[in-house]
Amino acid sequence: MDIFYIACLAMGLVGVVGTLVVGETGSELGDAGNGLPFLNLTTVATALLGIGVGGGTAALLGFGSVAAAVAAACTALVLVVVTRGVLLPYLLRQQDNSHTGRLSYIGLTGVVTLSIEPGGWGEVAFTDTEGNRVRSRAVTAEEIALPANSHVYIGDVDDQVVHVVSIPDDPHAGLHMPESN
Repeated sequence: MDIFYIACLAMGLVGVVGTLVVGETGSELGDAGNGLPFLNLTTVATALLGIGVGGGTAALLGFGSVAAAVAAACTALVLVVVTRGVLLPYLLRQQDNSHTGRLSYIGLTGVVTLSIEPGGWGEVAFTDTEGNRVRSRAVTAEEIALPANSHVYIGDVDDQVVHVVSIPDDPHAGLHMPESN
């Protein structure tokens, strides 16, 4: 029975670390939209971790197999309730409370750090609205390449890149460019 708790502990630990590093690979177990909303990969991994910790600890302390199974079930239930009922809502509230997002980049100006070829991508550096230095992949719809050190305006963003257009080099344009290192 001890090997069962060790296996649950190992699978739960791998599952929890995996969902923290990679994220959820599917929203629910079961058919899309037909699964149980609380039965996702993180919940299953947390329950397995609880079974392994609770049952393994009880077995190491010399409890009988029934008492170890009860300890395993109680520990799993407590971990799932704490993560789903306390931690998860708190983390979701924090995510909704983010101050800036990629949309805040629209309208900012920057400098090309890796030339942007037509139909390809490059890199731009700029300062976001909170004063943080940002480097991002960039594309342009212009028909000529934008060489390194040219000034650009961020006109749009998507999940992967910022869309930029060139700005004529005018030293009196009042652009807010990031400082070079």
